[in-house]
This record gives sequence, structure tokens and C-alpha cells, in this order.
Amino acid sequence: MFKQKTKDDNTPVEQLSVSAFGYEILRSDLLPELLGKQERNILYWAGRHLARKYPLHTMEEVHAFFIEAGWGNLEMIEASKTEMLFSLSSQLIEQRIENTDHQTFSLEAGFLAEQVQLQKKCTTEALESVKRNKVSITVQWDKKDTIE
Repeated sequence: MFKQKTKDDNTPVEQLSVSAFGYEILRSDLLPELLGKQERNILYWAGRHLARKYPLHTMEEVHAFFIEAGWGNLEMIEASKTEMLFSLSSQLIEQRIENTDHQTFSLEAGFLAEQVQLQKKCTTEALESVKRNKVSITVQWDKKDTIE
């Protein structure tokens, strides 16, 4: 999955972490200011781009990626022949929803849509929603619209 960089002598570089405060400044304050009205669209397509850069082969790998990226705990709630419903949760997400009027999880939705597309080999799209302090992402696909 994510490859950790090493020093010249091939010993792993210590794992760095970003504080929740630092992450939220970028995510909730800076990005909306820079991206403006197109924030949701840009983040959705950025998520799809990241998924192509980090292709994963199973939903377990996708779950692990979400945890490692600090995006939260991704849990599949339902699955049918043409869609999957996921919930996304973490303490940071709960705080973001409680403390800000502006939340978007389109980066995560785009990433998830592209990962499912890569795994199912058909065109997908994802919709995210926040209801009663819960984040849901629905990924839909069309089996007739296959990709190579």
C-alpha cells in the first residue's frame, strides 16, 4: 500500500504524524478558501486521482488506507448488485461536524468511487451525505458500462 521512505542506510524514517488541529486547518479552513464554490467537485476528482495513484485490490485494503490516511473508519453497511453503502466515522469527523457549518467528504467519496471502479471494472460514482452527525457514502455502478 503506502510505501514508507527510508534513510540512505535503508533504515525506516520515523513515522510522522500531523496533529488534528493542523489537519483541520488545511481541510476546513484553507481548502474551502482556495477552492471556493468548486471545492466539492475538485476534491471529488482529486480523490479519484489519489485512488489511481494508490490502487488497492480489496475492500480490506481500502479500509486500511482510510485508517492510515487519517480519513476515519470506513465500514460497509449494505451491498447490492449495483451499489454499496458505507459509513465513515472517527472522533475527528464528529468534531468537524459539530464545530463547523461547512463539511465535505467528497475527497473520500471520490477515492472510494475510483477504488470500487478499479475493482469492479465498471463505471462508478459516489455520493456523500451528512445526516444526524453521520457520514454516509453511497457508491453506485452500472455493470453494463464496463471499463478495460
